[in-house]
Amino acid sequence: MSYKKKENLNARPYWERSYAKKQKYKNHEDFHYRGEIKITGKETDMQECKECHRILSLTAFTSGSLRSDGAYYLKKLCRECQTEMEAEKREARKNAPPKSEGCDCCHGKNNLEMDHLHGTSIFRGWVCRNCNSGIGSLGDTLEGLLQAAVYLEKDKSKIIETLNRIKKGNRG
Repeated sequence: MSYKKKENLNARPYWERSYAKKQKYKNHEDFHYRGEIKITGKETDMQECKECHRILSLTAFTSGSLRSDGAYYLKKLCRECQTEMEAEKREARKNAPPKSEGCDCCHGKNNLEMDHLHGTSIFRGWVCRNCNSGIGSLGDTLEGLLQAAVYLEKDKSKIIETLNRIKKGNRG
């Protein structure tokens, strides 16, 4: 009877084991340098700005978040649109009243942020982070919010009933 000695799993790197093969990251070969900063994509690549929808070279975009290999992703807004948006936010903040006690949308008390009408410097209110990102994810429009309401509740009369209850201040 032959006895097979068990292998010490700590003696071999984890990526050489059968159950956890080391995988190559998708597109981690594509990068270039701006000075000393490693940037994702090839230097000759083009990218569309999500605000103005122009297709521009990568030099028109600033670096954003860090990728696992040390390269920076680029922001989705071009430098020009980013500058305009920051100016809008600064102007809206100047026009803003002091922070309210709670979120103007859900009346929660945590993480209040300034909300403004995009494309202008018109202050809309102080909302919590969840409401701000939720409204933004739905397109920052009444139509987007109503489409989500219709999706959640197919019966339109219940949506109107709920709106009337909220308007009267009875949220329950």
